[in-house]
Amino acid sequence: MNNTMKVIATLCVAATLTMTGCKKEKVEPVTPETPEVETPENIYEGTSWIAHMENTYYYQGMLQMDVTYDLSLDFLDSVSGELFHDIVIDVPDYPAASQNQNMTEAFTYTFSNDSVILKCQYYDDELGDTAYYSYELVYDTVAKTLTLDFDDPDMEEIMGTSVVVFTQVPVESAKTIIPGAKSAKGKTSWGNIVGKIARALKN
Repeated sequence: MNNTMKVIATLCVAATLTMTGCKKEKVEPVTPETPEVETPENIYEGTSWIAHMENTYYYQGMLQMDVTYDLSLDFLDSVSGELFHDIVIDVPDYPAASQNQNMTEAFTYTFSNDSVILKCQYYDDELGDTAYYSYELVYDTVAKTLTLDFDDPDMEEIMGTSVVVFTQVPVESAKTIIPGAKSAKGKTSWGNIVGKIARALKN
């Protein structure tokens, strides 16, 4: 073997060794870990909450109306519950015009660490269709209260606010049944209640 052949053979061996040394190792794909989603504890299931409000309202700035508003919020199980409303408007100068309205709203609910969403529905007789609406309550982890803003201008005018604060009570002491309460056909209409009083005054 002459020198040229030796050089070629040496280069081939070197090239083979280089290629073998540079061979890439098979890399297994890394599956990213799915972070665990912490499920908040359902502190509402089986609990009852109440709110009580009072205010004196002057219809058209003159006629005194003494208003009381009681609410009871019951979380019957892990997904559903009932919200009771009891509104009493006394008209001291015209007792016959006084009004009382109570009703029950059934709901399903979802929750997070600091809020609860109540989802309600009712059958609209006029439209012949089922309508949906919801309430959002904010949970105060320090005060242990639930706050609901109805965002209702009529309620704010009559009650001085549309914000209701619920406090938890023992289930056995909750006002879970309002005698004669009607199932809800939409949200409570404060304007309609005052309208009934106005019509009663004209009769």
